[in-house]
Amino acid sequence: MSHLSHSDLQMPRITRDEADVQSIVKLLEDDWTNPFDPNETKVILQADRKLFAHMVLVAESRHLQMSDVLSHPLGPLPWALANGDGTLRKTNKAVLARELEKQVLPAETIPGPSATIIDGMSLVQKMKGNDQTFSQLAASALTQILHEGARSQRIDVVFDVYQEDSIKNAERANRGCTTGIQFRNIAPGHRIQQWRKFLSSSANKANLIRFLVAEWKTPKLRDRLNDKQLYVASEERMKWAEVAGLQSNQEEADTRMILHAAHAAEEGYSADDVLLLCLAFSADISCPLFQNCGTKNRVRYLDITKLRQALGDCVCNAVIGMHAYTGCDTLSAFAGRGKLRALKLIMRSEHFQEVFSKLGQSWELSMDLFKKLQAFTCKLYTASTTTEDINTACHQLFCAQCGELKSSQLPPCEDCLFMHAMRANYQAGIWRASLQQHPHVPSPVEHGWARNDDGQLTVEWMLGSPEAVLQLLSCNCSCRCKLPECQCMSSGLKCTNLCKLQTCDNQPQEEDLGMMITEADLTDSETED
Repeated sequence: MSHLSHSDLQMPRITRDEADVQSIVKLLEDDWTNPFDPNETKVILQADRKLFAHMVLVAESRHLQMSDVLSHPLGPLPWALANGDGTLRKTNKAVLARELEKQVLPAETIPGPSATIIDGMSLVQKMKGNDQTFSQLAASALTQILHEGARSQRIDVVFDVYQEDSIKNAERANRGCTTGIQFRNIAPGHRIQQWRKFLSSSANKANLIRFLVAEWKTPKLRDRLNDKQLYVASEERMKWAEVAGLQSNQEEADTRMILHAAHAAEEGYSADDVLLLCLAFSADISCPLFQNCGTKNRVRYLDITKLRQALGDCVCNAVIGMHAYTGCDTLSAFAGRGKLRALKLIMRSEHFQEVFSKLGQSWELSMDLFKKLQAFTCKLYTASTTTEDINTACHQLFCAQCGELKSSQLPPCEDCLFMHAMRANYQAGIWRASLQQHPHVPSPVEHGWARNDDGQLTVEWMLGSPEAVLQLLSCNCSCRCKLPECQCMSSGLKCTNLCKLQTCDNQPQEEDLGMMITEADLTDSETED
């Protein structure tokens, strides 16, 4: 019977396979937006040119104004902010740093004594782990750390904290961080076979950080420091020498690095840090700051202090808010609207500099600040516009293009933009607390996020339901359109192609459609003028 004892037929393997299948099913059923959902109230109106043109006809037949229709979400997601699968829209964040770097020449020398601050997980992600043992990986990582900090007496390695209740969970899930092979115990001699898959799990990364810290404590690796000081920040404590001033409940490595920069300044060192946060806090850190912007073969240091002087305090104080609002790891970008356009708007306008300097100063987003953010967003989409109302701007852009555009090319409606602005304000608030060891950060719920049935944080895209638009534009009859059940007939209106039933007796005649097209074109032309 030995031929029936294959490892794949053993109960532990069967149980594990069943769990994997269930996790995939759960992902498909609960976490992904299905663009083919037959439920009529969940129809995704990913409005291409034909559908938008048809919406004009429908609105005319219903005696509705397109400005009213476009002031609502056109589906279960705001297409300017979300992809079709429900994930966050992304933008190229690197172009912002490259544009800012142009303002000053690279630093020729770094004054000493200095401290080097390294994003630990960023360093680990760049390593080639396949076919190494975990012990060899720890040694290789330390070699890289000592290489990057060769000019400094003090080196700080700062890791992210992987919290279960985090606004980064949606982004980490998007990267596949909740799937993959999970290691409960990392053995020094275990040889790594699937490095990228290993790093796709947040739990694995948290365990790896603990392992690296433990390995670096061993005499063999510790002796390689010679006379250098190594500070390693992981979880909420400092390893291996406890430093009270560096214990922090900050989650992101970016914000924890700023805290380390301030501590290094107090100890007589200078610092090396993340560009945007350094710009914002350089005035509060009593030493020159430099960022390594070079590559492995070409080291280049950016003088943050000189860059702040070149840009001005107002611009530097605004970049945190602008960066959050225009898209980061935890927030959506605006489809087709990159960060360079936003930066140019801010650099030309002292008013917008003041607006984004206020974003994140309070955990509550005021309506006055939101109105100013609306005005900025209108400019982001149409530089020459004079309107400061996002719904009006959406309708004007629609009319200017005669409906010949996709829904993702329009700005989000006011309700969806307000939710986005609340999330941006929350993220900016976290960043503005970078110099605080233990900032009081409220729950993200009611700040643009919500909890699903499993208690996990999810993006709350909109206040209202898109069903309101669908009900205005269609009926839900399944077998036959008749009074009094048919909403279209009850309102004295013809059914449309957006109605569930396409073969009823209440469909408009072909000549009626021709008349409606002419009227719609005239209406759009007049509005555009």
